Amino acid sequence: GVGRTTLPTRDREASELSAPEKLAAGWKKDVLLVPGAALVILAILLVSLIAQLSFMGAISHTRNQEVLYSQFRESLANATAPTGQVADGALIALGTPVALLEIPAIGVKEVVVEGTTSTQLMSGPGHSRDSVLPGQSGNAVMVGRQAGYGGPFARLGELKVNQKFSVTTGQGVQQYKVSAIRQGDQAPVGNPASRLTLVSAAGTPFVPSKALFVDADLTSPVQATPTQVLSQSSLAKAERAFGGESGAWIAVALWLQVLAIVVIAIVVAAVRWGKVQAWVVGLPLILFVTLSMSEQVTRLLPNVL
Repeated sequence: GVGRTTLPTRDREASELSAPEKLAAGWKKDVLLVPGAALVILAILLVSLIAQLSFMGAISHTRNQEVLYSQFRESLANATAPTGQVADGALIALGTPVALLEIPAIGVKEVVVEGTTSTQLMSGPGHSRDSVLPGQSGNAVMVGRQAGYGGPFARLGELKVNQKFSVTTGQGVQQYKVSAIRQGDQAPVGNPASRLTLVSAAGTPFVPSKALFVDADLTSPVQATPTQVLSQSSLAKAERAFGGESGAWIAVALWLQVLAIVVIAIVVAAVRWGKVQAWVVGLPLILFVTLSMSEQVTRLLPNVL
């Protein structure tokens, strides 16, 4: 009759579909939505990883150095700065500030922490736990990143023989003079009573080809040297140059599960609400998850990157 409105057959059939049937129809219509979303998220993850190693890592490194400097200055003022592998009957905690390294020739002024895993080297150079502290009798070893997280040892290869620098520890200011720069498997020259070896990577940033070593001999008086508790064989692979933290796989796996849940939620939301609305809500979640996961991924990478 007059005034009666009828829907076209296709629209009427669509309106009569149940919610599950509408969702299934949406899936058929957007069959490429899942792989498309996966590719977008993979790209975001790669960008997050690069950002984490570069400018975001540099910001984190700067912030951590400010905190560590305050902590180390306070420990020096209170005469509580570590002078050996053990303090108060226990090994020095990983991440504890143990020295201040100053190399004017290459613009380095870094607080050095105890430990050399990827996690510790996110904050700055690390002191190898199996070695003596700078100024003591024996070979002290410090490891630092070439490019990532501020790249504190980026210019290490620019040092020249006989250039001088200093390291402040709980035993005072120790003076050093560069004696050799070597790469790869080259053995150190000579056997001085007290030496400091700075270790990083040589080659293209983020894809280094070999290890870089700078040997420096102590020119100030040798300090008292406590008995060593840890030996080189005591160190895990993650604490050696080019070592990665295999334990980070657990955290990466957990974040992958979270990422998978977020992806599924975005795809479902895109079918029900629309693509634009789904990405507006989901993109901040994706960024949070990928940045969090990229930090764990960097722990798997060689510690000197």
